[in-house]
Amino acid sequence: MTDCNRLVPAVEGVAFSLSDPNALGPLFSALGVADHGSTMLEGATLQRRFGLNEGRATVHHHRLGSERLDTITLEGCAPAMPLQPGPANTLWFQHVAIVVSDMNRAAECLMPLVTPISASPQWLPNGVAAWKFRNAAGHAMELLWFPPELGHARWHQPDPPLFQGLDHTAIAISDSDRSLAFYGCELGLKLGYATLNQGIEQERLDGLKDARVAIHGVSGSSPCGVEFLRYLHPEPCQPTAASLHPQDALYAQILIRDPDAGDGRLLHDPDGHRLWIAS
Repeated sequence: MTDCNRLVPAVEGVAFSLSDPNALGPLFSALGVADHGSTMLEGATLQRRFGLNEGRATVHHHRLGSERLDTITLEGCAPAMPLQPGPANTLWFQHVAIVVSDMNRAAECLMPLVTPISASPQWLPNGVAAWKFRNAAGHAMELLWFPPELGHARWHQPDPPLFQGLDHTAIAISDSDRSLAFYGCELGLKLGYATLNQGIEQERLDGLKDARVAIHGVSGSSPCGVEFLRYLHPEPCQPTAASLHPQDALYAQILIRDPDAGDGRLLHDPDGHRLWIAS
């Protein structure tokens, strides 16, 4: 039986695969991402982290605010598949949400470096502003701005930087109850919020006609969390994240710190999104 009363782990950030380790240099420079060195993995450590029995991986460690935004490059394994990312209701969809202190200025800063998903920043009915895009490697990202009464207190400190840190990583899912059970009792994360997003602003944000999304947010002992995007319309579509290999550009791992993880373990959630659990 799973122990739901154990110490709650912390969501630390995300690691994305990159075929070109320099592809995100201009974007990371604009965001103010800090370089924290790199780690080479091969043999047993490569197999444990990525399930690969050949080649080697370099994990480049970065931080944006207090959160990790790592990148992964692989050598000596099968080449990446050519992929079309598909719309936001595709079940391999995943983005990271970067909190900004000035939405219009932040979007203007990044527009020359990215491909928009949302034609322009959208102010949602609750007052939150959001803008989605894909970076030069194809990974989905989002800028978020919170009004004073919403969001974590860390986003409302005096004199914040333009790009502050990661609020969450969002994943497309097929079944909210199943995902809540996995991230709740399997991992020990706690439900923080639930909402239904719809209307013209959500359509423009996602680039989807009549978008209606059931959203649940979970987190652990750190403020960064995981957000589930269950599309009620249009319905979730294949493929799932389980079809992605570590060398594919859309491959990602949610990074979770758990004191009981030992040497680390690789998990798959119900829709194939990967999680790297480390102590």
